[in-house]
Amino acid sequence: MTWWRCAVLGAILMGIGALLPAPAAVADGPLAPAAVARIDRIAKAAVHRERVPGLAVGVVADGAVVYARGFGFANLARHVPVTPQTQFPIGHLTEPFTAAAVLMLVDAGKLKLDDPIVKYVPELAKVAKTVTVGELLTQTSGLPDLASAPGIDRDQSRQIALAAILRAVDALPPAAPAGTTYAANDLNYIVAGLIVERVTDLTLSDDLEQRIFVPLVMDRTLYAGDTGLTPTHALGYARAGHGFAPVRPIDPSWLLGARGVISCIDDLAKWDIEMPLLLRVDAMRSMFAPAGRLGPTRYGMGWVIDARGGKRFVWSRSTMPGYQAANFVLPKAHVAVIVLANGSAAPGVPSTAERVAARVLDVVAPPVAVHLGNTVLERAKRWLNDIAAKRIDRTQLTPQFSRYLTDALVQRSNFAAMGKLQSIVPISSENEPNGDTLYEFLVVYPHARYHYKFALTADGKVDEILLEP
Repeated sequence: MTWWRCAVLGAILMGIGALLPAPAAVADGPLAPAAVARIDRIAKAAVHRERVPGLAVGVVADGAVVYARGFGFANLARHVPVTPQTQFPIGHLTEPFTAAAVLMLVDAGKLKLDDPIVKYVPELAKVAKTVTVGELLTQTSGLPDLASAPGIDRDQSRQIALAAILRAVDALPPAAPAGTTYAANDLNYIVAGLIVERVTDLTLSDDLEQRIFVPLVMDRTLYAGDTGLTPTHALGYARAGHGFAPVRPIDPSWLLGARGVISCIDDLAKWDIEMPLLLRVDAMRSMFAPAGRLGPTRYGMGWVIDARGGKRFVWSRSTMPGYQAANFVLPKAHVAVIVLANGSAAPGVPSTAERVAARVLDVVAPPVAVHLGNTVLERAKRWLNDIAAKRIDRTQLTPQFSRYLTDALVQRSNFAAMGKLQSIVPISSENEPNGDTLYEFLVVYPHARYHYKFALTADGKVDEILLEP
């Protein structure tokens, strides 16, 4: 998430005209009835007002599934309802699985994170001669974006050969020196998945099946292109006039270790519960250690490393044609929220899956107000108003954040569209390793609420401004 993307809301989205089937409950547990009712309302509103045909929501707390329900339709033509067992392509939620597969090989002594990738993928000898396996997982490899590779057909509904991808990429210069810059790039996890295959002499599908899916009894989880989809899997849709039209599916040859897993709420809940038991302590530490940084984004291995209400917060999200997914985890609180949806997301704004996951997380782990001095509170509030007015005093910014917060980025933002700020409530402050103090607020506008993060250096410079759902 960038500092502005949560603010470009546009008009209030209208609801769809379909009658919702009754929600299908599977494993409601210790959640209070009032919390269950609030989550139901959030999910139903998302289907009605945010224009997705269907979605599924799961909540994990203290090692158990306490909420798992489906809303709307997996197949509009046949009126197939979404349930917690409905299979969805999970897109970039695949990356944590690929990272786990690599880290398990590291634990087994079969490769090292500081191994050069050309040891396993010599096809990239020109462009990636200094890139390490670990830099693939932290998205700091500096590999060029696949979209810039010459001779590659951009139609992702058509099959492509991995050999052709590697050949085209190796003809390009690096986008950045290895290890210096975070940049989300499917190629990193495509190559990481290929390394797993070459080390294990198995397909990535078989490796994930043997070492993750079967041990965790994720029996509705598979790799794109494999057999195993049930007739009730979710079809992908995009807006078309006042309704929806099915999207052309992406060919599995484009997905691989970056976006290739298909799963459901029930199985992803098992992953969130059992991941710390499946992976050793060193692997978990590596996965959740922030490495790369682009503006306010900190990335570990497959997960964005963040904070929410003063607690460590890790998340993964995805949008791809016809589908959205979000997995939000508070590791120390032993709480996770999973949302899967079968509608394309609008560009430039948080997806329905992100917004629902964030609101549900506030229900099951509500932020608690804290006391802050009026000086910080007023300054944080003033910056929201200044950004809405596109009035930026760069003398108050750190040089790094000023470079990130370009004039073009400010002009593209649309904070003013949210209306008048109705309330701002402090919920945490914490000292960061770089010496900043990170303040977090809950801010409410007429039609939306956000977590607002505002970081100040020791000498009072603004080092981060971030709105999240």
